[in-house]
Amino acid sequence: MTRRMWVWSLAGLCSVLMVAAVTAQEKKPSDEPKKPDVPKKAEEAKKPEAPKGDKPAAGKPDDAKMAEMMKKWEEYATPGEHHKRLDALVGKWDYENHRWMEPGGEPQVSKGTCELKWVFDGRYLQQDCTGPAEGPDGKPFRGSGLYGYDNAKKQYFSTWIDNMGTGIMVGWGTCDAAGKVITYTGEYADPMTGDLHKKCRSTLKLDSPDKFVYECYVAGPDGKEFKEMELTYTRAK
Repeated sequence: MTRRMWVWSLAGLCSVLMVAAVTAQEKKPSDEPKKPDVPKKAEEAKKPEAPKGDKPAAGKPDDAKMAEMMKKWEEYATPGEHHKRLDALVGKWDYENHRWMEPGGEPQVSKGTCELKWVFDGRYLQQDCTGPAEGPDGKPFRGSGLYGYDNAKKQYFSTWIDNMGTGIMVGWGTCDAAGKVITYTGEYADPMTGDLHKKCRSTLKLDSPDKFVYECYVAGPDGKEFKEMELTYTRAK
């Protein structure tokens, strides 16, 4: 290689190196494409929540609160002394029914049989009765009811349905201090007068182990209360 050719080669190499250096200087980090900003909320959502120890989740009661709630429910669901008071009614009975259509009138008398037994593990006392033919269809009378005590409301209750209608009679009440008389107040629909909320007062008298009496009182034409019905139950032998 001649001296002149060597000089030209060296000059060419220097030119290449200078172009590369200038190109490297022009390409700065700031010129690189920017990444899109991620919203802070989205980033925070990806982060796992820090453990909160024993603090219950929102809307979920802690163990102590749950235990208290379960205790209250157990007290509500457990039959007690008031249910035992109704135990005297369990068994088979013969009944005699006296019914007055108006104050001072002659009663209509009918007889029948019924049975009372505990259902749902001693929580409700179910009554099923049969009697002679009554009503327009001439079929034997059949009726059913429930006696019980609501631990939450702290009241006795009674219900009644039969094949003489399509409604239900419901009463709520309390017992006297001696534990011998339960007095209910309630209402029922009277199709003869059109009163759909006819008020009534009834008493359940626990006279003896072999007898109890149910009486029902309603308002007469003059607005004064009179005895509409009296059922005397005698234990079947």
